[in-house]
Amino acid sequence: MNCLLTGGAGFVGAHVSRELLRLGHEVTVLDDLSSGFRKHVPPEATFVLGK
Repeated sequence: MNCLLTGGAGFVGAHVSRELLRLGHEVTVLDDLSSGFRKHVPPEATFVLGK
């Protein structure tokens, strides 16, 4: 399954994205980095910078 996770660079989103990846899903993280950090996004996820 393909999953789009908004706010995935924040604390909760980073944990959710890791769990989705662990379960075998493809994850795309959309975040504007206003309160999150790029380094929190797992490297296996696709990252899209929003505005």
